[in-house]
Amino acid sequence: MNIKMIVASVGLAVATLAAQAQDANPIPLTLTPAGDALVVTFTRSVSGLFVDTFSFMPASVSGLVSITLTPTNGSIDFFAALLNDQAFGFSPELGQTSFSFQSALDTFAPLTLTVFGFAGNSEMIVDAAGSYSGSVRVESVSVIPEPHTYALLLMGMGVVGFAARWRREDTAYAAE
Repeated sequence: MNIKMIVASVGLAVATLAAQAQDANPIPLTLTPAGDALVVTFTRSVSGLFVDTFSFMPASVSGLVSITLTPTNGSIDFFAALLNDQAFGFSPELGQTSFSFQSALDTFAPLTLTVFGFAGNSEMIVDAAGSYSGSVRVESVSVIPEPHTYALLLMGMGVVGFAARWRREDTAYAAE
């Protein structure tokens, strides 16, 4: 069995336990406007097996959230990430080190990102210092109704209008 797979399995087990425990002190980051999106970039120094939790403000987020994590110094292996309790696993292609994913969110709770990984030599299971950078981008998604939505709306309005007219005629007939 490949040592990297063992480290990944241990990392996912730790990730599961850590997700249940929930970090009481997440690292606060502030999303700032950039055009029609909210963005933030950050750098984090780590060593060995790590679980980093970030909390983003503003508290309410609505739109498409894109996250990219990239090793910047040393050997970093990402295992998984949780974005507001939605899990994303990292299974890299040959030579790929960056971890990117997207999710559509509409929440009034703070955006929380938890990153699970290992810094060091994962084949020899030797801890080493390293760092990684991350970027978060929230793009507002405007909803454009489909044509059948308009058709259903018009049909519903027609039924309500017909019912109102029928009731009016029925009331007028009963009054005579």
